[in-house]
Amino acid sequence: MEVKSKTAIIGAGLAGLSAAIRLKKKGFEVHVFEKNERHGGKLDEFEDQGFRFDKGPSLLTEPWLIDELYELWGKNPSDYFSYERQQESCRYFFSDKSAITILGNDTLDQANLTQTFGEKDATNFIEYKRSSKRVFERTGSLFIDHAQPRIVDFLKWRFIKRYPEFLNARFRKTLHAFNSSSFSDKRLIQLFDRYGTYNGSDPYRMSGLYSMIPHLELNLGTYFPKKGMRSIVDGLYALALEIGVEFHFNFNGTVDNSKSQSGYSISGESFDKVVCAIDHLTFYKSVFKDDELLKQYSIQERSTSGLVFFIGINTKIDELGLHNLFFSSNYSKEFEQITRLNQLADEPSIYVHISSSVNAVDSQTGGQNLFVMVNTPSGTKVSAEYRSHVKNILFEKIKSLSGIELDKHIIHESFWDAETIESQTGSYLGALYGSSSNSMSATFKRHPNKSKKYKNLYFCGGTVHPGGGIPLVLRSSKIVTEIIQ
Repeated sequence: MEVKSKTAIIGAGLAGLSAAIRLKKKGFEVHVFEKNERHGGKLDEFEDQGFRFDKGPSLLTEPWLIDELYELWGKNPSDYFSYERQQESCRYFFSDKSAITILGNDTLDQANLTQTFGEKDATNFIEYKRSSKRVFERTGSLFIDHAQPRIVDFLKWRFIKRYPEFLNARFRKTLHAFNSSSFSDKRLIQLFDRYGTYNGSDPYRMSGLYSMIPHLELNLGTYFPKKGMRSIVDGLYALALEIGVEFHFNFNGTVDNSKSQSGYSISGESFDKVVCAIDHLTFYKSVFKDDELLKQYSIQERSTSGLVFFIGINTKIDELGLHNLFFSSNYSKEFEQITRLNQLADEPSIYVHISSSVNAVDSQTGGQNLFVMVNTPSGTKVSAEYRSHVKNILFEKIKSLSGIELDKHIIHESFWDAETIESQTGSYLGALYGSSSNSMSATFKRHPNKSKKYKNLYFCGGTVHPGGGIPLVLRSSKIVTEIIQ
């Protein structure tokens, strides 16, 4: 195959790996530069005392988007990466001590929902799922499967024929307002408000358009890799090596375009094209060094960060599954503190992920590995006192639920916060999803996939269009490849 051009990709996370695999298939010579000593980005892992912990994302939806990368090269995806659909979506625990497990099965869910919330809201739940699917398929695909739309695009037929969808009331409401009009039970409103956190945003300010997010989980299903989330990038890295992608680790250099308007120099090598697959603000700050663009995009409100505890215990909490969420008693106050006042929440909601409930080898025998996360403002320092405060809330909830005094069973404990997330993954201010979606126009203000200032400079990953999370990151690398091609 004739080599089309020499292309550099900055970052060997999910976005960089998937872009490299796609561009290599198109005939480009691809070099990937990574600041860390190995690939993976946020999809990292570590082991200690018989426990294995995934550091980053814990929820997998649309795994066929990963399979597609192997199929491009005529490979069998299961030779590199395998996964199973989960019978449960999530276990929810409310402040009034009630709880419900969502199964993703309409018949079973409706029966459980009726018992907990009543017949009317149980029916509303099923309708919400169907509505979420319609919005995703009729409207969401316009934005997430294509490059960022321009004004002229709205005069094209693929947009015009969907104008009735754009005029839907949910577009004029916030996500919380839309959810409030969909359910009477405040617990169900809170449950669906939670989906705003999937891109690190505030359900009380983000558009009702994001009511399409539940479709990914409730209709398409939740999955988990048989070897943990880290296996996603391990398989793609193995494929990239096989097809001839070159990797340069421990990269601390810069991208220089001073000698040409369209070409770039990296570590003394010349490249025709550059793809940024890291946080675009970190790129402008430390790698490409454009103070003007750094200032322009850094004024956008950042998404939330997180305080994450990695806790290995020598007992099992049978009441918890793979995904669990303990809601705070005042969700509006929680988000007001985190996203509007830039404060740590007095009473945060707590997400608990236990991969050993699916993969027993992730924990020592008879134990469990707990990934515990609360939302925090990006760029906010977390004190030891606040960490103790959050753990005490967790301990109380676990004891109330199961009778287990968790603090007496801890074998391993460590944590991540905004500061360590920034230093280890390059996420600017520790923001997990780049800019937030806390405005009705957020989709149009997100950083584009192609530079407007520099020729042959492109962007993919969770901080640029179409957004954060594994499915959107994979879509962004596909969009970039199509733009370059």
